Parts: sequence; C-alpha cells; structure tokens
Amino acid sequence: MYFALLMMNVTTRLGVASGPLCALLLLMGCRKESDRARWDVDVLTPLVTSSLTIRDLIPDSLLSTDADGQVTLFYRTDLFNVDLDTLLEAPDTAFVYAYSLPVSGPLNFPAGINFFSQNDVQRFNLGDVALRRLVLREGRLELEMTNMVTSGVIGQLELPGVIFPDGGTVLSTSVGPGTPTNPAFSTAQRDLAGSSFDLRGPLYDEVNTLQTILGAQLDPNGPGASVTNLDSVIIKASYVGLVPQYAKGYFGSRVVTVDPEISTLGLFDAVVAGTLDLDEATLRITVENGLGMDIQVALQQFSSVNTRTGQTIELEHSILQGPINLNRALDLGNGFTPSLYQNTLDIGNSNIDLFLENLPDQLGYALELRLNPLGDVSSGNDFLYFESRIRAGLELEVPLRLIANSLTLESFASPELPGTEEGHALREGILKLYTTNGFPMQAELELAIVDAMDQVLSVIPIEGSIPAGILGPNGLVGTPSEGELMASLSPDQVDLLYGDTRIRIRAALTTSSQSQHLRILDSYALDVQVTAAFNYLVNGDE
Repeated sequence: MYFALLMMNVTTRLGVASGPLCALLLLMGCRKESDRARWDVDVLTPLVTSSLTIRDLIPDSLLSTDADGQVTLFYRTDLFNVDLDTLLEAPDTAFVYAYSLPVSGPLNFPAGINFFSQNDVQRFNLGDVALRRLVLREGRLELEMTNMVTSGVIGQLELPGVIFPDGGTVLSTSVGPGTPTNPAFSTAQRDLAGSSFDLRGPLYDEVNTLQTILGAQLDPNGPGASVTNLDSVIIKASYVGLVPQYAKGYFGSRVVTVDPEISTLGLFDAVVAGTLDLDEATLRITVENGLGMDIQVALQQFSSVNTRTGQTIELEHSILQGPINLNRALDLGNGFTPSLYQNTLDIGNSNIDLFLENLPDQLGYALELRLNPLGDVSSGNDFLYFESRIRAGLELEVPLRLIANSLTLESFASPELPGTEEGHALREGILKLYTTNGFPMQAELELAIVDAMDQVLSVIPIEGSIPAGILGPNGLVGTPSEGELMASLSPDQVDLLYGDTRIRIRAALTTSSQSQHLRILDSYALDVQVTAAFNYLVNGDE
C-alpha cells in the first residue's frame, strides 16, 4: 500500500544523514572528546516524492481497464470442493479361510498333492454403494499363511474377476512345515495399483462381489505329511489402502451434509473502517459436477462476514429458496466431461450490493448434497474418477463507481533511526506533506505509534487534510487539487520511536459527493512530496 511505503521511505531516510548533517557529524568526529561542544541544528531535507494510483490500493491482478480508462474489479475464488473421499470410501478388508480334516485321521498325503481347493466369493462392505467395476489407483493385496502341517505348503489365491497390470490373476506364497503347537508363517503381497476388479461375481449378477479360487499344495519336493483334524492351514487375504481411480455402479440415494464453513475473502483486507456504497455489482456462482450421478445442492446459508465490525449480512436470492439441480457428468471412457451450472446475482434480483458493502473478510455457507435424488435412474451406471469432484466457485465483477465515506485503509512501518534507544541526538521534528490529488476523494490521515501488539502508545496529530480533485460536468476529475499537511513529533514521541514500536498509518477516504456514484479512472493519481525538519543536538547524547 502506498501509505505504508511512504512512511517506510520516510523512516528509512531518517536513518541516513543528509548532506549538512553528515558534514556536522564528520566535524564532530574530528574533535577531541574534551573539546566537544553542544549546539542545536535544524535540518530540512526532502525525503520522497511518490504517486498513488488505484493500482496501489487494489492489486493489479484484480483490476481491468476499458478503452476509456474506467476500472472494474474482478475477483474469483473457490467456494467449496467435495471430492472422492467424501463420496466413496473403500475400507481395509480381510477375508480368512481355514482348512482342517473333517475326521480325526490321521491321513497320509503324498508330496505335491493339492491339500485343499475352495471356490468362494468375497463380498466387500461398501454400505449403500453397489459397485460393478473398480479400477484402483493405489492399494495392495496381502496374503498370509499359517501352517500346522509337517510339510511345506504352497498357497495360491486366484481372482478370476481381477486383472493385474501384468495380465495375471494369481497371487502365491509358500510356507515351511509346522505343527499345531509351533505353526509356521509366511506373507506375500501384491501392489494393486492399476488393477481392474469385476465385482459382479461369478454369474455377473451381483455387486461388491469378487470370485476367489483358493488352493493349498503340499511341497512337491517334501516328504508328504500325515494329517489329523488338529492340523490345519489358514489363509488370510487382506485388501489394504485401496484408493479408486475409477468406480462404476450405483452410489446410493443419500444426503451429504456440509456443515457451516468459513471461507476467507481477501478482497477488503486493507479496510479497517468506513462505509462504501456501490452503484453496480454482479456475482456469478458456478457449480461443476464431475460425478456420474444426478445431484441436488441445497444452499442453506450464504453470508457476508465482517470480523472487524462483527456484522453479518445474509444473502437474499432465489438460489437459497430451492435446490440447484446438477446433471451428471459424461463418461468418456478414459476421462469425463463435467456438467456446469451457473447463476448470476445482481442488485436487481438480490441484495448483493449490501452483501459486499459489508466489506466482508469471510464468507459463511452451509449446504446439503442430495445424491441420486430420484434413485437408480442410470440402472447401475453411476461413475466417478479419482479426479471427479463437485466444485463451486464465485466470480465477482464490480465497476468502480462508488460513494465512499471515511473508508479507512491501514498499514504499518518500522522506523530505522540513527543511534540507539539509550543514545540518540534527534529531539523533535516536523513532517510536511505537499500533495496533488487527482482522485474525487478527500483523505484524512492519522499517524500513531504502536507497540509490538499494535496497541496505540501515542497519536501523531496531522494538521489539515488532502482535498479531493475538482469534478468537471461529466463527473470526472478535471482539475487536481493542491494541499499541504503537517505533523509534529514531540521529544517523547521520538523516544518512543526508538523502542520496539511501529508507526501505524491510516487514511480515511471520502468521495467529494455523497449522493453521486463517482467513476474511478486508471489515470487518477495522488502525488505526495514529503520533507522533514528535525532538531538535532550536536555532541548531545548520541
């Protein structure tokens, strides 16, 4: 901000001796300690010349200028995102298979015999989500074996409905011989990233179901084994850390609640007081649906929050009176095209002007997402990708035609003065500000010395104000105005500046007319030249 830069330059230059002051310091340094004399000098020094434009008050990235130099504020931000984690969770799942003789035995089995074989299905618990197909982005399959048979065993898990990235469908592991009192253990695992799961089961008529063929073979190179009903083989298959890349099926008819949330709005951060009246404002709310299902969004709350004043303004518009219907995205086979919804709010159909004139630094909202409100209308063909999400954003467009009343901006600067808190020779001073103002706003400046917690220690009174530029018949500034301001620094205030303090600068801006919205042009500028006159005690306590 200009005012912060201005004071920063002022205080920085105070730390560099001007030409006359530097000469005095050199002469003082050449005298013997016993010959030091003491006298006052007044040094007048031009410190800085600078120019303030609208682009110093509002970031350049938020401004657009037309051919006539009229300025419009554009602001875009995301409002909320609902992604895959909220809509589909694939919990870690383990399936355990145990085999033992159905009779007491013992029975003798030769080496290499298929000890047992079991054709089964695994059903994943996914709540009301009914998946027919799943492609994994991340995850692993862990196969653990516990062997109580006195021969090594080779275990195998075949998944006919799964295609691993290498084309295989089998995971195997082997375990050494064991006994019921001293079983042997082994573990194998398979990275499932890129694996495709057909979850329709062996007859292709189910959901969340995976066919499995489990087998165990005695080590062909072993001695065989004599087995009783106390000897068993236990196989545990665990699916861990599953992250879908693609899922297809029916995702249920349910409601996802987004509790009241706060989103930071970095548009009016520099404003600490005052009021603003806008002539025109447009707010476009866009909702993007990247999910392959119909969705209704019920926006229950949308508010403008000014934490500085404690004031909250609720948005009034038909968008809050009924659900927003979002069409499903389009599945392209290797990606998707989201559906888009947009609604435009202006001062004719909403209270968007009051909403923004609250100068919010936060936006509050709460909503409900109703998935498949009409049920399974896709016959099990809902889909989502890892990148799928419901995303809402807003775009604000405000032509800068306004009425401002003591609209106050604030900034801080840290002084860098010669000497130390215990030893310095600056005693008091006067700042003079010569101004040329091309804005249709007058400005009242306030300087204050604040501590590390920004608590005011002392106010530096400023004499006069910066007059507004003179308006022509077309409502534009035709003639800039001239002005001069003064501020005095007392000895106590100079001492404060040598402590752990900063200077707070506030500028209260008021348009020259309180009944007419005035246009702000890109060419408007406020030029300021600052000079400083300081009383300096030569050979003082410096």
